[in-house]
Amino acid sequence: MSQEELASQLENHFKKQLPFVIYSKPGAATLQVIFQEDKKLHTTSTYDEEGFVFAPFDSNQPGILIKGKPTEIIVSSAAVEFNSVEKTIETKDADQHIALVEKAIETITDSELKKVVLSRKQNLSIEASSPIPLFFRLNQKYPTAFTYLWHHPEVGIWLGATPETLLALKGQRLETMALAGTQSYSGSTDVDWGPKEQEEQQMVTDEIASKLAGFDFKSFRVHDRETYRAGGLLHLRTKITGNLAPTENPLKALLSVLHPTPAVCGLPRDLAKSFILEQEGYDRAFYTGFLGEINQLQDHSKRRTRRNVENLAYKTVKKTSELYVNLRCMQFKPQMASLYVGGGITAGSDAKQEWQETVNKAQTIASIL
Repeated sequence: MSQEELASQLENHFKKQLPFVIYSKPGAATLQVIFQEDKKLHTTSTYDEEGFVFAPFDSNQPGILIKGKPTEIIVSSAAVEFNSVEKTIETKDADQHIALVEKAIETITDSELKKVVLSRKQNLSIEASSPIPLFFRLNQKYPTAFTYLWHHPEVGIWLGATPETLLALKGQRLETMALAGTQSYSGSTDVDWGPKEQEEQQMVTDEIASKLAGFDFKSFRVHDRETYRAGGLLHLRTKITGNLAPTENPLKALLSVLHPTPAVCGLPRDLAKSFILEQEGYDRAFYTGFLGEINQLQDHSKRRTRRNVENLAYKTVKKTSELYVNLRCMQFKPQMASLYVGGGITAGSDAKQEWQETVNKAQTIASIL
């Protein structure tokens, strides 16, 4: 299918105000799409259905579900040239965010709070009246991220390019990551990381490993820390993997301990979440929530050998869920985009540097407008 044909299908669905999601997994050469043929709002709090879930930051709220199995599409069109842009950041936004970060540092110094992730929303006037061309630009520019466009007429339109996996659960095989620390990419991933970034990333790693300690694993591994490139930014990343002992649908239990992660909320989680809700001054909605496929059934053909008997082919069916943290994202409205960006604050943070980090992160999404 050509990109023009796919874009036409999406535009028709969008004009009818019907829900849909289109997305691309990191490094994938194909797109996935699910069209919903009515306007019903499906929610989930059990996470045992099959479909695509879009869940908010507030874990007490249910996720929005577009039910069904995605259609995989190979897009044949060549890449389309477009100009990246720099958006002006208003000074008053800088002053407000710096003051908030300074208050967080003071609270961390005087309380049991160790880390809190603070964010901000920035509204920009744009020319686009449809989000669909923006998705194709985003997917073209950030092929190693999870890129998506999600629409439901009762909720809104979101799109983004996130570098962070919340979890991948393939049968009983779990993969997750601790992602923290940020600096600009300048042509090499061989960079030095300061004590603040290393300490922050280690906090996230230790907390996730501790939360998973309550599960029954047949094997469990915390991998070596590495520098990971996400577009024009670098992060510190530690992969965490394991094989769970057989249990029925562990997804909900895993989500309850992993979301929201220390990388988007803080430590301890309850104190950090309270600070965010009381001090941040706006509703994050789906920013720093999670999204992706849940309980997709996949067949895995294998062969088993009986000693002195012929080989027998057999098939196993596994449920696969791949969920991503909703970072580097925007909420779209005709002629307006709301960008969401943030960063982790610890006792060693510098408020002005934290502001600049949000500016750098905003460019990931602003550059395709």
